Amino acid sequence: MNRRTFLTGALLAAAAPVPAVSAAPAPAKNGTGTQDDGKGILALNPPETVLPILQNMRLPAIRVNKKGHPIPQEPPLTLLHFADIHNDAVNLRRVMAFYNHYRRYFDDALVTGDIAGGTWREYSPEMDAAEGFSKVLKTLGNHDNFRWNPSTMWAPAKACYERYFKGIESWGVVQPGGSNPDGLCYWYKDYPKSRVRLVGLDCMHYDAAQNSWFAAVLADARGKGLAVVAAQHYPPMGKKDVTGFPGCAFDSLQRESLGAGLPKAVKEVDLFQKAGGEFVCWLGGHTHTDFCGTVNGTGQMFICVGIAKNMELWCDSRRVTGEKSQDLFNAVSIDTCRRHVRVLRIGAEWNRFLQHRVTMCLDYENRVQLT
Repeated sequence: MNRRTFLTGALLAAAAPVPAVSAAPAPAKNGTGTQDDGKGILALNPPETVLPILQNMRLPAIRVNKKGHPIPQEPPLTLLHFADIHNDAVNLRRVMAFYNHYRRYFDDALVTGDIAGGTWREYSPEMDAAEGFSKVLKTLGNHDNFRWNPSTMWAPAKACYERYFKGIESWGVVQPGGSNPDGLCYWYKDYPKSRVRLVGLDCMHYDAAQNSWFAAVLADARGKGLAVVAAQHYPPMGKKDVTGFPGCAFDSLQRESLGAGLPKAVKEVDLFQKAGGEFVCWLGGHTHTDFCGTVNGTGQMFICVGIAKNMELWCDSRRVTGEKSQDLFNAVSIDTCRRHVRVLRIGAEWNRFLQHRVTMCLDYENRVQLT
Protein backbone atom coordinates (compact mmCIF):
# COMPACT_ATOMS: atom_id res chain seq x y z
CA MET A 1 0.00 0.00 0.00
CA ASN A 2 1.54 3.30 -1.00
CA ARG A 3 1.70 6.35 1.24
CA ARG A 4 -1.25 8.22 -0.20
CA THR A 5 -3.50 5.15 -0.31
CA PHE A 6 -2.70 4.54 3.34
CA LEU A 7 -3.41 8.13 4.27
CA THR A 8 -6.65 8.30 2.31
CA GLY A 9 -7.94 5.20 4.04
CA ALA A 10 -6.90 6.45 7.45
CA LEU A 11 -8.44 9.87 6.93
CA LEU A 12 -11.67 8.63 5.60
CA ALA A 13 -11.97 6.03 8.36
CA ALA A 14 -11.50 8.41 11.18
CA ALA A 15 25.39 29.41 29.70
CA ALA A 16 25.86 33.06 30.49
CA PRO A 17 23.57 34.43 33.22
CA VAL A 18 20.29 35.56 31.77
CA PRO A 19 18.05 38.33 33.17
CA ALA A 20 15.08 37.06 35.11
CA VAL A 21 11.79 36.54 33.28
CA SER A 22 8.89 38.64 34.55
CA ALA A 23 6.20 37.03 36.64
CA ALA A 24 3.40 35.30 34.74
CA PRO A 25 0.00 36.97 34.56
CA ALA A 26 -3.12 35.41 36.05
CA PRO A 27 -5.00 32.86 33.92
CA ALA A 28 -7.43 34.23 31.36
CA LYS A 29 -11.03 34.13 32.59
CA ASN A 30 -12.25 32.63 29.34
CA GLY A 31 -10.05 29.63 28.60
CA THR A 32 -12.27 28.04 26.00
CA GLY A 33 -13.51 30.71 23.58
CA THR A 34 -11.91 32.91 20.98
CA GLN A 35 -11.40 35.69 23.56
CA ASP A 36 -8.69 33.65 25.29
CA ASP A 37 -5.43 35.54 24.63
CA GLY A 38 -3.42 32.42 25.47
CA LYS A 39 -1.53 33.89 28.42
CA GLY A 40 -3.24 31.59 30.91
CA ILE A 41 -0.55 29.04 30.02
CA LEU A 42 2.04 31.19 31.77
CA ALA A 43 0.37 30.84 35.16
CA LEU A 44 0.49 27.06 34.70
CA ASN A 45 4.20 27.22 33.76
CA PRO A 46 5.70 29.93 35.98
CA PRO A 47 9.39 30.94 35.82
CA GLU A 48 10.28 29.21 39.08
CA THR A 49 9.20 25.90 37.51
CA VAL A 50 10.31 26.34 33.90
CA LEU A 51 13.49 28.40 34.06
CA PRO A 52 15.73 25.94 35.96
CA ILE A 53 15.09 23.37 33.24
CA LEU A 54 15.39 25.73 30.24
CA GLN A 55 18.60 27.20 31.66
CA ASN A 56 20.15 23.74 32.04
CA MET A 57 19.01 22.73 28.56
CA ARG A 58 21.04 25.65 27.21
CA LEU A 59 24.04 25.17 29.49
CA PRO A 60 27.17 25.20 27.30
CA ALA A 61 29.58 22.29 27.35
CA ILE A 62 33.11 22.87 28.65
CA ARG A 63 36.18 21.96 26.62
CA VAL A 64 39.66 21.83 28.16
CA ASN A 65 42.43 23.35 26.03
CA LYS A 66 46.01 22.11 25.75
CA LYS A 67 47.00 24.18 28.76
CA GLY A 68 44.28 22.57 30.86
CA HIS A 69 42.07 25.66 30.94
CA PRO A 70 38.30 25.21 30.71
CA ILE A 71 36.76 26.85 27.63
CA PRO A 72 32.94 27.22 27.55
CA GLN A 73 31.40 26.29 24.21
CA GLU A 74 28.41 27.87 22.50
CA PRO A 75 24.97 27.03 23.95
CA PRO A 76 23.07 24.12 22.39
CA LEU A 77 20.43 24.80 19.75
CA THR A 78 17.03 24.99 21.46
CA LEU A 79 13.70 24.70 19.63
CA LEU A 80 10.10 24.85 20.70
CA HIS A 81 8.56 21.92 18.82
CA PHE A 82 4.89 21.20 18.29
CA ALA A 83 2.70 19.43 15.74
CA ASP A 84 -0.94 18.68 14.91
CA ILE A 85 -2.43 21.95 16.12
CA HIS A 86 -5.37 21.24 13.74
CA ASN A 87 -6.84 24.74 13.44
CA ASP A 88 -7.04 25.20 17.22
CA ALA A 89 -6.50 28.97 17.39
CA VAL A 90 -6.89 29.05 21.19
CA ASN A 91 -4.17 26.49 21.80
CA LEU A 92 -1.96 28.07 19.15
CA ARG A 93 -2.17 31.39 21.01
CA ARG A 94 -1.14 29.53 24.16
CA VAL A 95 1.86 27.94 22.43
CA MET A 96 2.92 31.32 21.07
CA ALA A 97 2.35 33.04 24.44
CA PHE A 98 4.74 30.57 26.08
CA TYR A 99 7.28 30.94 23.27
CA ASN A 100 7.16 34.73 23.28
CA HIS A 101 7.41 34.93 27.08
CA TYR A 102 10.46 32.64 27.23
CA ARG A 103 11.80 33.69 23.82
CA ARG A 104 15.38 34.34 24.96
CA TYR A 105 15.78 30.64 25.74
CA PHE A 106 14.85 29.48 22.23
CA ASP A 107 16.54 29.82 18.87
CA ASP A 108 13.35 29.08 16.92
CA ALA A 109 9.90 27.51 17.05
CA LEU A 110 9.02 24.63 14.71
CA VAL A 111 5.66 23.09 13.82
CA THR A 112 5.92 19.78 11.98
CA GLY A 113 2.65 19.69 10.12
CA ASP A 114 -1.12 19.40 10.41
CA ILE A 115 -1.71 23.08 10.98
CA ALA A 116 -5.14 22.80 9.34
CA GLY A 117 -8.19 21.00 10.70
CA GLY A 118 -9.78 17.95 9.05
CA THR A 119 -9.14 19.26 5.54
CA TRP A 120 -7.00 22.06 4.22
CA ARG A 121 -10.09 24.32 3.95
CA GLU A 122 -10.44 24.21 7.73
CA TYR A 123 -7.98 26.98 8.45
CA SER A 124 -9.13 30.02 10.40
CA PRO A 125 -7.70 33.53 9.91
CA GLU A 126 -7.21 33.49 13.70
CA MET A 127 -4.33 31.08 13.17
CA ASP A 128 -2.32 33.60 11.19
CA ALA A 129 -3.24 36.27 13.74
CA ALA A 130 -1.46 34.45 16.60
CA GLU A 131 1.42 36.67 17.68
CA GLY A 132 4.68 35.53 16.09
CA PHE A 133 3.19 32.55 14.22
CA SER A 134 4.26 33.88 10.82
CA LYS A 135 7.89 33.47 11.93
CA VAL A 136 7.49 29.85 13.09
CA LEU A 137 9.32 27.31 10.92
CA LYS A 138 6.82 24.99 9.24
CA THR A 139 6.57 21.67 7.42
CA LEU A 140 3.43 20.27 5.79
CA GLY A 141 1.23 17.50 7.17
CA ASN A 142 -1.38 15.30 5.50
CA HIS A 143 -4.33 17.44 6.68
CA ASP A 144 -2.64 20.58 5.37
CA ASN A 145 -3.27 19.50 1.79
CA PHE A 146 -6.11 16.98 2.11
CA ARG A 147 -9.12 18.16 0.09
CA TRP A 148 -11.63 15.36 0.83
CA ASN A 149 -12.54 15.30 -2.85
CA PRO A 150 -11.99 11.99 -4.67
CA SER A 151 -11.26 13.73 -7.99
CA THR A 152 -8.68 16.14 -6.52
CA MET A 153 -7.80 14.53 -3.20
CA TRP A 154 -4.56 16.44 -2.58
CA ALA A 155 -3.84 20.14 -2.93
CA PRO A 156 -0.77 20.94 -5.07
CA ALA A 157 2.41 22.10 -3.36
CA LYS A 158 2.06 25.62 -4.77
CA ALA A 159 -1.33 26.12 -3.10
CA CYS A 160 0.07 24.82 0.20
CA TYR A 161 3.07 27.12 -0.11
CA GLU A 162 0.88 30.17 -0.61
CA ARG A 163 -1.26 29.32 2.41
CA TYR A 164 1.16 28.05 5.03
CA PHE A 165 4.49 29.59 4.08
CA LYS A 166 3.41 33.19 4.53
CA GLY A 167 6.27 35.11 6.09
CA ILE A 168 8.91 32.58 5.02
CA GLU A 169 11.24 35.48 4.20
CA SER A 170 11.49 36.05 7.98
CA TRP A 171 12.40 32.43 8.79
CA GLY A 172 16.05 32.79 7.82
CA VAL A 173 15.95 29.57 5.78
CA VAL A 174 17.60 28.56 2.50
CA GLN A 175 15.12 27.35 -0.11
CA PRO A 176 15.73 25.52 -3.38
CA GLY A 177 15.80 27.76 -6.42
CA GLY A 178 12.36 28.80 -7.62
CA SER A 179 10.56 27.91 -4.37
CA ASN A 180 8.21 30.85 -4.50
CA PRO A 181 6.83 30.43 -8.05
CA ASP A 182 7.06 26.64 -7.98
CA GLY A 183 5.69 26.11 -4.46
CA LEU A 184 8.55 23.97 -3.16
CA CYS A 185 7.75 23.47 0.52
CA TYR A 186 11.15 22.41 1.82
CA TRP A 187 14.12 24.30 3.20
CA TYR A 188 17.11 24.23 5.53
CA LYS A 189 18.50 26.56 8.17
CA ASP A 190 22.00 26.64 9.65
CA TYR A 191 22.88 27.48 13.26
CA PRO A 192 26.69 27.80 13.00
CA LYS A 193 27.27 28.59 16.69
CA SER A 194 25.53 25.36 17.68
CA ARG A 195 27.00 23.48 14.67
CA VAL A 196 23.57 22.30 13.48
CA ARG A 197 21.73 22.27 10.16
CA LEU A 198 17.94 21.88 10.46
CA VAL A 199 16.29 20.51 7.31
CA GLY A 200 12.54 20.81 6.75
CA LEU A 201 11.12 18.25 4.29
CA ASP A 202 7.79 18.15 2.47
CA CYS A 203 6.71 14.55 3.02
CA MET A 204 3.44 15.15 1.16
CA HIS A 205 5.06 16.01 -2.17
CA TYR A 206 8.29 14.05 -1.84
CA ASP A 207 9.63 13.38 -5.33
CA ALA A 208 12.93 12.66 -7.07
CA ALA A 209 13.80 16.35 -7.23
CA GLN A 210 13.35 16.82 -3.49
CA ASN A 211 15.29 13.63 -2.78
CA SER A 212 18.22 14.86 -4.90
CA TRP A 213 18.08 18.22 -3.14
CA PHE A 214 18.10 16.49 0.26
CA ALA A 215 21.12 14.39 -0.70
CA ALA A 216 22.99 17.53 -1.78
CA VAL A 217 22.05 19.39 1.41
CA LEU A 218 23.31 16.46 3.50
CA ALA A 219 26.59 16.30 1.59
CA ASP A 220 27.06 20.05 2.00
CA ALA A 221 26.45 19.80 5.75
CA ARG A 222 29.03 17.01 6.04
CA GLY A 223 31.56 19.15 4.19
CA LYS A 224 30.93 22.04 6.58
CA GLY A 225 31.06 19.89 9.72
CA LEU A 226 27.41 20.49 10.62
CA ALA A 227 25.27 17.95 12.43
CA VAL A 228 21.86 17.45 10.81
CA VAL A 229 18.36 17.43 12.29
CA ALA A 230 15.61 16.52 9.81
CA ALA A 231 12.02 17.66 10.35
CA GLN A 232 8.89 16.35 8.64
CA HIS A 233 5.34 15.44 9.62
CA TYR A 234 5.52 11.64 9.59
CA PRO A 235 7.71 9.35 11.65
CA PRO A 236 10.60 8.37 9.35
CA MET A 237 9.33 4.79 8.94
CA GLY A 238 6.26 2.67 9.78
CA LYS A 239 5.89 0.84 13.10
CA LYS A 240 7.28 -2.45 11.75
CA ASP A 241 10.57 -0.74 10.88
CA VAL A 242 11.30 1.11 14.13
CA THR A 243 12.24 0.19 17.69
CA GLY A 244 11.33 2.29 20.74
CA PHE A 245 13.55 2.97 23.72
CA PRO A 246 12.66 0.45 26.47
CA GLY A 247 10.80 2.07 29.31
CA CYS A 248 10.88 5.53 27.73
CA ALA A 249 7.93 7.68 28.81
CA PHE A 250 8.15 9.69 25.56
CA ASP A 251 7.56 6.48 23.59
CA SER A 252 3.85 5.81 24.00
CA LEU A 253 2.55 2.27 24.22
CA GLN A 254 -0.25 3.40 21.87
CA ARG A 255 0.84 3.11 18.23
CA GLU A 256 -2.28 3.16 16.11
CA SER A 257 -1.39 5.65 13.38
CA LEU A 258 2.23 5.97 12.33
CA GLY A 259 1.97 6.52 8.57
CA ALA A 260 4.21 5.00 5.94
CA GLY A 261 7.30 7.15 6.49
CA LEU A 262 9.83 8.32 3.91
CA PRO A 263 12.09 5.35 3.13
CA LYS A 264 13.96 7.22 0.37
CA ALA A 265 14.88 10.04 2.73
CA VAL A 266 15.90 7.52 5.40
CA LYS A 267 18.18 5.89 2.83
CA GLU A 268 19.82 9.24 2.06
CA VAL A 269 20.50 9.80 5.75
CA ASP A 270 21.95 6.31 6.00
CA LEU A 271 24.34 7.07 3.13
CA PHE A 272 25.20 10.39 4.80
CA GLN A 273 26.09 8.62 8.03
CA LYS A 274 28.17 5.96 6.28
CA ALA A 275 30.12 8.74 4.57
CA GLY A 276 31.01 10.21 7.96
CA GLY A 277 28.12 12.64 8.39
CA GLU A 278 26.71 13.43 11.83
CA PHE A 279 22.96 12.85 12.06
CA VAL A 280 21.16 13.88 15.24
CA CYS A 281 17.52 12.86 14.83
CA TRP A 282 14.21 13.22 13.01
CA LEU A 283 11.57 15.54 14.50
CA GLY A 284 7.95 14.87 13.58
CA GLY A 285 4.33 14.51 14.63
CA HIS A 286 1.31 12.82 12.99
CA THR A 287 0.85 10.08 15.58
CA HIS A 288 -1.13 12.27 18.05
CA THR A 289 0.91 10.49 20.73
CA ASP A 290 4.54 10.79 21.76
CA PHE A 291 6.70 8.37 19.87
CA CYS A 292 10.49 8.01 19.81
CA GLY A 293 13.15 5.41 19.14
CA THR A 294 15.40 4.36 16.26
CA VAL A 295 14.93 3.19 12.68
CA ASN A 296 15.83 -0.48 12.37
CA GLY A 297 19.07 -1.15 10.53
CA THR A 298 20.21 2.49 10.52
CA GLY A 299 20.19 3.67 14.12
CA GLN A 300 18.57 6.96 13.08
CA MET A 301 16.81 8.44 16.12
CA PHE A 302 13.42 10.12 15.89
CA ILE A 303 11.20 12.11 18.26
CA CYS A 304 7.53 12.62 17.37
CA VAL A 305 5.55 14.97 19.60
CA GLY A 306 1.89 14.40 20.51
CA ILE A 307 -1.08 16.46 19.40
CA ALA A 308 -0.99 20.17 20.28
CA LYS A 309 -4.72 20.61 19.65
CA ASN A 310 -6.84 20.37 22.79
CA MET A 311 -8.60 17.10 21.96
CA GLU A 312 -8.27 13.40 22.70
CA LEU A 313 -8.85 11.80 19.28
CA TRP A 314 -6.08 9.24 18.73
CA CYS A 315 -4.40 10.77 21.75
CA ASP A 316 -3.26 8.80 24.79
CA SER A 317 -3.69 11.63 27.32
CA ARG A 318 -6.63 13.15 29.14
CA ARG A 319 -6.88 16.84 28.09
CA VAL A 320 -8.67 19.29 30.39
CA THR A 321 -9.35 22.90 29.38
CA GLY A 322 -7.90 25.38 31.85
CA GLU A 323 -5.51 22.82 33.34
CA LYS A 324 -1.95 22.01 32.42
CA SER A 325 -3.07 19.13 30.25
CA GLN A 326 -4.80 21.52 27.83
CA ASP A 327 -1.41 22.03 26.15
CA LEU A 328 1.12 19.64 24.68
CA PHE A 329 4.44 20.61 23.10
CA ASN A 330 8.18 20.18 23.71
CA ALA A 331 11.30 22.21 24.22
CA VAL A 332 14.15 20.37 22.46
CA SER A 333 17.85 21.17 22.76
CA ILE A 334 20.61 19.79 20.55
CA ASP A 335 24.05 19.67 22.18
CA THR A 336 26.60 18.71 19.50
CA CYS A 337 29.49 18.90 21.99
CA ARG A 338 28.10 16.18 24.25
CA ARG A 339 26.05 14.56 21.44
CA HIS A 340 22.88 14.93 23.50
CA VAL A 341 19.25 15.66 22.69
CA ARG A 342 17.29 16.99 25.67
CA VAL A 343 13.50 17.23 25.80
CA LEU A 344 11.18 19.10 28.18
CA ARG A 345 7.41 18.58 28.06
CA ILE A 346 5.16 21.60 28.41
CA GLY A 347 1.58 20.59 29.13
CA ALA A 348 0.12 17.08 29.27
CA GLU A 349 2.59 14.92 31.18
CA TRP A 350 0.61 11.75 31.94
CA ASN A 351 -1.00 9.26 29.58
CA ARG A 352 -3.42 6.38 30.03
CA PHE A 353 -0.53 3.95 30.54
CA LEU A 354 0.69 6.12 33.45
CA GLN A 355 3.82 7.02 31.56
CA HIS A 356 5.04 10.32 33.05
CA ARG A 357 6.62 12.57 30.43
CA VAL A 358 8.55 15.46 31.96
CA THR A 359 12.14 15.45 30.71
CA MET A 360 14.35 13.15 28.66
CA CYS A 361 17.99 13.10 27.59
CA LEU A 362 19.18 10.99 24.63
CA ASP A 363 22.72 10.20 23.49
CA TYR A 364 22.46 10.45 19.69
CA GLU A 365 26.00 9.18 19.10
CA ASN A 366 25.41 5.89 20.92
CA ARG A 367 21.62 5.92 20.29
CA VAL A 368 20.58 5.31 23.87
CA GLN A 369 18.36 7.02 26.40
CA LEU A 370 20.31 8.48 29.32
CA THR A 371 17.47 9.83 31.47
